[in-house]
Amino acid sequence: MKNLLLFLLFISNFTASLQAQLQSLIKKPPYYIKTIRLDDGNTPKSTPFIALGQPIFLSFDDLQADDKNYLYRIKRFDAQWQASILNPSEYIDGFDSDYINNYEASSGTLQSYTHYHLKIPNESTRITLSGNYLLEVLDEDSNLIFSKAFVVYQKKVEVGISVKWPNDTDIRDKKQFIDFVLYPKGLNLVNPGQNLWVKVFQNNNLYQSLDFNVPTFYQGDKWLYHYPHRALFDGVNEFRRFECKDLRGYNYGVASRELTGKLYDFYLYTDQKRTRYSYYKDIDGCFVINAVQVSENVHTEADYVQVHFTYDDTLKPGEKLFVSGRFNDFLPGPEDELIFQPDSQIYENIQLLKQAYYDYRLVVKRPNGHFCRPCVEGNFAQTENDYTIVVYYKPPGSRYTEVIGYAQISSTELN
Repeated sequence: MKNLLLFLLFISNFTASLQAQLQSLIKKPPYYIKTIRLDDGNTPKSTPFIALGQPIFLSFDDLQADDKNYLYRIKRFDAQWQASILNPSEYIDGFDSDYINNYEASSGTLQSYTHYHLKIPNESTRITLSGNYLLEVLDEDSNLIFSKAFVVYQKKVEVGISVKWPNDTDIRDKKQFIDFVLYPKGLNLVNPGQNLWVKVFQNNNLYQSLDFNVPTFYQGDKWLYHYPHRALFDGVNEFRRFECKDLRGYNYGVASRELTGKLYDFYLYTDQKRTRYSYYKDIDGCFVINAVQVSENVHTEADYVQVHFTYDDTLKPGEKLFVSGRFNDFLPGPEDELIFQPDSQIYENIQLLKQAYYDYRLVVKRPNGHFCRPCVEGNFAQTENDYTIVVYYKPPGSRYTEVIGYAQISSTELN
């Protein structure tokens, strides 16, 4: 049991260091930039993992509702999110930076905004190499407004992945064990212990991963990665959910709403600590823009509402509570904290959100700065989670790291 706890502590610290490296590169948006999406465009579950040559979509709203000259800029990074030494011309066909020319004003909304959207590849930019990337958005004076991370992959090696119950009875009801295999298919991968890295992500969250590089077994053209004490993720619980798609009718998860001042206020049912597994079909933290009163274009006709998150339970001394989901990139900041209200004796956070269906979780920030997802939500192995495996490889003498493998699975196939 002692060795298992040391393994789990190692995983926690190593994952935290990787999160910190990527997080240090991310510029969070100012208050007037909302509903940022950078993904493959699929619904209801979008992903920041995108096949080389497939479209990459960026969109966001500017609540200042004027016509700004925003630019985008693409930067490349290695497997550990260190800046690439390549010149942009070596991974971009065309230009690594250009203006975002597609934008539209909102129509018929209480909150005015300008909706910007971009698709890559386009006439100016085409990414030619797999790898880790940042897309930065700048104003016309080249000031960085915000940035988003994504991964471009190829499938040069085949990946087999399965989600299993842990063997250890002490964690069997809380953890999910990821077992996977690489099939190089004759590809000459030199010294994989030093040149190859495998990352495992949960729910398409780039800020939560485990790293592996040495297979536990080689069976010819089949490399097994069997780490029953390391390849473990908390099952947590299914995401909480609500919708604010109808300004006048029923919305799931909403206790009441009212028009106060300029915008509608949506009051969610008050959350409490979960001690049991809650089964329902979620979309693993994603959100889908949706509005009942839209006639043509949901991206410019969906309105913004004030969403009130509340929590009625206790926290330990020094702990803080945050709301987390794809809408804030699973990176909760001060604007996402639920603050204790002396009058009502509950915790509350108010978010200005676009009409949509939303998944979210409540996460606790401990005094050491680490986030705990099961502290409020509970921790259950039967929770449905999506897992993604990405394989990085840097050939000897090469100046860059490629992404040569990709696979995804749902824990509904738990065995």
